[in-house]
Amino acid sequence: MKKVMKMFDGFSRKIDYLRLSVTDRCNFFCMYCRTKDLYYERIDQLSKEEIFRIISAFKKLGIQKLRITGGEPFLRDDIVEIIEFAHSIGIENINITTNGWLDTEKIKKIIKSPLKSVNISLDTLDKEKYRSVTGIDGLDKVLTAIDELREHKRVKINTVLIRSVNLDEIEDLISFAKKRNVIIRFIELMPIGIANQIFEDEFVSKNEVIKRFKGIKEVATDEVSAAKYYYVEDFDYNVGFISSVSDHFCKTCNKVRVSSTGVLYNCLFDKNGLELRKFLDDEKLLLKKIEDFVKQKKLIRSLESDMPMFKIGG
Repeated sequence: MKKVMKMFDGFSRKIDYLRLSVTDRCNFFCMYCRTKDLYYERIDQLSKEEIFRIISAFKKLGIQKLRITGGEPFLRDDIVEIIEFAHSIGIENINITTNGWLDTEKIKKIIKSPLKSVNISLDTLDKEKYRSVTGIDGLDKVLTAIDELREHKRVKINTVLIRSVNLDEIEDLISFAKKRNVIIRFIELMPIGIANQIFEDEFVSKNEVIKRFKGIKEVATDEVSAAKYYYVEDFDYNVGFISSVSDHFCKTCNKVRVSSTGVLYNCLFDKNGLELRKFLDDEKLLLKKIEDFVKQKKLIRSLESDMPMFKIGG
């Protein structure tokens, strides 16, 4: 039997989760990610063949979970080929994060694909606020995508907590998720990139939301996850929270990231990475370089970063 490799960082954390950005292009301009001033077309994003080599290398190093991110990954015409390749080499836990701006053809492709789950960003149920947050009049289209996909795939809603946008919608968003039997996770705003400009005024902590409910208790899970789940008695439903700021999960972190230009980062908050493209023609060297770099992963993340999130991958 072929020995399965495992990869560990310098603090003996097993690294088995890769977040791979396939593009930094996006058709949204979310207020915490980028502005139209930051928009530009990258000409040096990874090719499909380069992505295949990177996924293959990480599979050999023991990666068991793959999340494809962006930018907006469905802006790539070859995104389904990338998903199918990862599955063909034995990665079964393949997931994707999207803004949900999906036409009928893309939805059909997602349904037929081996994707295990689809994370869809949804920060508000109000059309005008949605336009203000994203720069796009797209709420109806995104809600349609959620309704169509939830019948066939595990759908998770990602809601970034923003004081002026959705603090008054928490209950409505939970009700929305329960009605559709989809998972909802509230994500603390992180001090990254342009979000630093609004962080002080707009940050909402997990505890501020939790204390709104009388009956709430944490749900135990064996899964290593950035999210903690709580049973909310008022709704008879489980709700997730990703509290990267108020209650970070660094000590159990099992992930690394690769940007759309092929740079490996040990953390979303890191500024320095390893340029994988230099080693793609020599897999043995590539594997060693990745292992050596992952050994340098910090125990605790930096406090903030001025790097735009879409440059590393959301």
